[in-house]
Parts: sequence; C-alpha cells; structure tokens
Amino acid sequence: MLNRFRQHIPAYIPFFVKLYLLNVLLFFIERVLFYFYNQSVDVGAVNLSDKLMAFKTSWEFDTTIICWIFLIPFLAFGVLEITKQIQYTRFVYWFCLFCLAVAHFVSIANIPFFHQFGTHLNRTAFLWSENTSFAIGVIFGSFMYWGFILVYLPILVLLIYVSNRFYRSYQANVSHIKWYKQSVVALFGIAFLLLGMRGRIFDRSGLDEGVAIVSENGFINQLAINANFTFWKSVASKPSTQSYQVPNNINESIAFTQHYLGINKPVGQSISRQENIHSDTIHPYNVVIVVMESMCLFKMGYYNGKNLTPHLDELNKESIFCNQFFSSGIHTFNGLFSTSTGFPSIYEEQGLKQYVKKPFDGLGTLLKQQGYENYFYTTHDAHFDNMQGFFRFNKFEHIISEYDFKYSQRISSLGVPDHVLLDKLIETTNARKNNKPFLAVAMTASDHGPWKIPDNIPFKPNGETPQDNCTLYADWAIGEFMKKAKQQTWYNNTVFIFLGDHGLSMGHTYEMPLSYHHIPCIIHQPQLFSPDTISSPCYQPDITATVMGIIGASYTNNTFGINILKEKHPFVVFSADNKIGCVDDKGNYFFTTLYNKKTYLKKYQNLNPHNFVNELPQKADSLHKGMMHIYNTAQYFIQKEYLLYP
Repeated sequence: MLNRFRQHIPAYIPFFVKLYLLNVLLFFIERVLFYFYNQSVDVGAVNLSDKLMAFKTSWEFDTTIICWIFLIPFLAFGVLEITKQIQYTRFVYWFCLFCLAVAHFVSIANIPFFHQFGTHLNRTAFLWSENTSFAIGVIFGSFMYWGFILVYLPILVLLIYVSNRFYRSYQANVSHIKWYKQSVVALFGIAFLLLGMRGRIFDRSGLDEGVAIVSENGFINQLAINANFTFWKSVASKPSTQSYQVPNNINESIAFTQHYLGINKPVGQSISRQENIHSDTIHPYNVVIVVMESMCLFKMGYYNGKNLTPHLDELNKESIFCNQFFSSGIHTFNGLFSTSTGFPSIYEEQGLKQYVKKPFDGLGTLLKQQGYENYFYTTHDAHFDNMQGFFRFNKFEHIISEYDFKYSQRISSLGVPDHVLLDKLIETTNARKNNKPFLAVAMTASDHGPWKIPDNIPFKPNGETPQDNCTLYADWAIGEFMKKAKQQTWYNNTVFIFLGDHGLSMGHTYEMPLSYHHIPCIIHQPQLFSPDTISSPCYQPDITATVMGIIGASYTNNTFGINILKEKHPFVVFSADNKIGCVDDKGNYFFTTLYNKKTYLKKYQNLNPHNFVNELPQKADSLHKGMMHIYNTAQYFIQKEYLLYP
C-alpha cells in the first residue's frame, strides 16, 4: 500500500523534505552555538519551559527562511519533471544550495555580531562598507570574528555533502508520473510552502519578531529569531533620507523640546537661548575630553558586572562622577557626533558623513569663537567614518592620527595603543608655540576588537579573557595619562572630561541592551570641583553646554544639552539603529523597537526584567511621547539646517 502511494509522488517531493530536515538541523546547531556563546548573565534563572518554547518558536522562524529559499526551486523542479527536462534540475539545485549556504553564513555571522551589538544582524552591518580595508582589519584581527569562519566551514561541508547525496538519490528515483497527478501533488506542495513562508498556520497574523517574546528574559526572546529574518527584512526595508516627511505635529514637538530645555521665552521654531549672560569673567580653561572606546558602567562593577577599572575608580574619588550618564547611540560615530555637537544621534543615520552642510554650534565652533585652538586625536585612520572631514568642518584645525606616529607603534588595524595616543596629546600640547587655550578631544580604541595590547609596557593585565585584558589596559592607560598630566604646567588650568563613546552589550540586558548606553562621565579639576556624584539623568549632548558653563562664556546655546553642573533633565533619550529609548529620573527605562513597534517599560536600576507597559500605561505613554518629541525636533532641525542632501 505504502509503495503504491509512493509511486504517485514525484521524486522531488521527498528530496525537498529531506533537504528541509537537514537545514532545520543545521539551524538548530547554529542556534545552540548562539545560545552558549551569547547567553545572558541571568539566563540560568529562566524557566526550562521558556527556553524550550524559544527553541520551538525558532523552528517556525527557520521554517520560514527555508520555505522562502525553496519556493522557486520547488516550482522549477515540478515544471522540469512535468516537461521531462530533468537534466536542467542540476542548475536549479545548485542555485538552491547557494541560497542555503548564504543563509547559514548569515546565521553564523550573527553570533559574534550579536555578541558585539546585542541585536541580530541587520543592515547596519554595511555601515563600514566604505571603509572595507579597515573593517577587514578589525574582523580578521580578532578570533572572535574570523574564528567563526572555522565554524561555518564544517557547516558548509556538511550541507554540500549531504545535499549532494540527496540529489543523487533524487536522480536515481525519478519516475514518469502523468502530468495531471504531478500537478495535483505540486499544488499541495506549494500550499505547504506558502504556509511555511507565512510561518504560522492558525493565527491571523504572520510571523514577526513579536512572536519570539516567550519570556521576560530579553536574551531568550532573541534566541528564537533566525538572523536571516531580521537581516533580509531590514535590507529590503532600508529607508532613505529622501523619504523624510515633516511630522504633522512638529510645532507641538518643538514646543515640548523648548519646555524640556527650560526655554521660557521661545522665538518661533528654535531652541536658541542665551546662556551665562550675567557672567562678568571668562575663565579660558583648557579642555581635554577623552572619549573612551566601549566604556560602560557594567565594566566598572555596576549591575553585578566585573570591575575592570581600578584607575577610573581612583579618578572618581577626586572628580565629579555622573553615574546616570548615557550615550546617544551604539557606534563610535554616534558618540563623537553627540559629544561634539550637542545634538542627539538620529537612529540609522551616520552623522559624521551626512551632516556636513554647515558647522554645528558645538564645542569646536563655540570654543573657536572664544579664541581656542582645537585638536582631535584618533589612534587610527582619521578618514574612517569621515572623522577628519567632520571635525575639520566643525572648527578643529589640528587632526592627529596614526600617520603622526611611527609605523612600528601601530599594533593592529586600530592603529596605535591608547597610552601612545595619550602620550602624543601631552607631547603635542607641550610643543605648542602660542598661549591660546586649547580644546583636545581624543578618541581611544584599544578596548575594541581585535583585542590587542602592547607588549613593551610594565602593566600586565590578568583578566579572564583577552577582552577583559583590553579593558584593564585601557583603564591603565587613563591612569598613566593622568599621572603624567599632573606633572605638566598646564594641568591646574585644564578641565579633564572622560566619557564612553558608547558601552557594550554585556549580558544582553533587555531587548535594547542598557549596557550599550549607560556609560561613565567624569569631570576632573580639583582646583575647581570637589569630589561629588551627579545622579540625575544626563547624556552626551550635555557636554557642550557643560563646558561652556565651566569657562563662563556668554553664548547662544543651540544644542539639546544643558549644563549638568547646574541643571537637571527629567529624562534623556538615545537610540540603537532600529530602537529608541529613554530613561527618566525615577529609574524608568522606556524603549521601542521600530521594526515591530513593540514597547517596553523597565525598572532598570536593578535590571528588573518585567515589562510594566500594561501596569503603568500613563508613564509609558508620557515617556514615549516625550522621547519622540525630542527626536522629531532634532531630526527636523538636522534635515532643515545640516543635512548635505536633504
């Protein structure tokens, strides 16, 4: 009976069934690797049922990806069997195999990507496409990245070997079945494929990222998603700056922002306000701002993280420490843009490259007007991310990069190590021929893959991983810098500010990792400030207004920041490519994922995993509206005034 039934089934049907089962198995193996490599610190407390549900849901996502890949080859195989052109199925088969190989490559590449960014692979992976050589150096300089090619190769070999056996079996079992019988079977097969592509059978809605929410644990929810789902979806829906439309409520957003910034008498569509207008004396302190690569509070022992920053801890004891300070984004260009301009970073936009229509009234411009000489330091190629172009455009006349060092001092694609860069800052400052006050912004890089530190130093870190060692080294470099700076004649007349460019996804706290945004900010000048802690929320756009407040200059403030030494924010905002979030002064963390419009309200100070959106709808709605008003206003002004190609 069974054999008679099989005789009426075209040979390509069992071929695709076996190919489907093989790829489900391979995706399962890749997901297990993803789980053990990226598991969050609190995943042990998650119920086994939630974990099993995540893996069950992952089968739905994997099925969707496989069915999308199978659709055209399945149709082609059916047509070729009906028309008795079996010899051409070889070309269709290799096309299908190529698509499957790409899908598994995306799945494997997603493992270190998620580890770095706390989100699945998406179109932001192309942000380095214009700096290919630099990106290759970073990727192949760290085993964390290129080592996964060694994982992909056996997956690829297994895929090809087993698939070839399936295909040879198919060729050996092709039989001549009447065309109308084949057509009926093909229709049923297509129906199953379409259901698989939809991802769900009985529900009204198709598959989306929201289906993966099976737990209060953010990492477990991310575990279910196949990276191909987010990657190709984000590529296909890539927005364009050409599509920007002024929001209908833009005047409401601007009015909200004016109130947010304490502007009592606004003039039209503007956030301009006069600051320090009663100041009688300007104190032209030198300003040194060290933007620390990937430095977050988790690395300083907060949220039960490892304390890898003993030198920053010592510096805090004689400084003002902002322990509720947040980065504008999750990329270095976000941090440099917001710190230097006083504007929030707009999600999915590369400000250093795009916003060059006219200079911002930020640090470079304002201090230049006060007679300052401005310097920007980077460890590697200053053209990367258009750093050199952007900072020169914004009144930084001196750019110091890897080309100002001996070639032997470079240890990786990231150029020279941090302590060498900071020594150069001291050396360059001492060699200045004029008495102008100076602004120096230094961007470090050692606390970033490929995780290399210099050998010819007395400091030997003893961290558990190469990544921990790089953080320990970066912290040591700051300690050495301050030790040397205190010996310089200009130290007592210099204000030092240390902050992260962004954090790092550590433990994957929440669907929008808090560790990527919660960064330190340290303001140091013992002659001016007694040790203190600022616990109100503040963010990178506050740096410009705070510096101008310290020197006491009267100026027009066109930024989204305040002087955090004298004022407070009710909340601050930040973004992570396709997510937007904010934290308020009551310990609430609200964020939304733009791709599926899901909203979350967390009590972040103790990393409470519960989503309070339904219990506190008014609070969630208030923060959501306020956050979007700030972003809409910032984007409106940028599109109107600063975007080169609006």
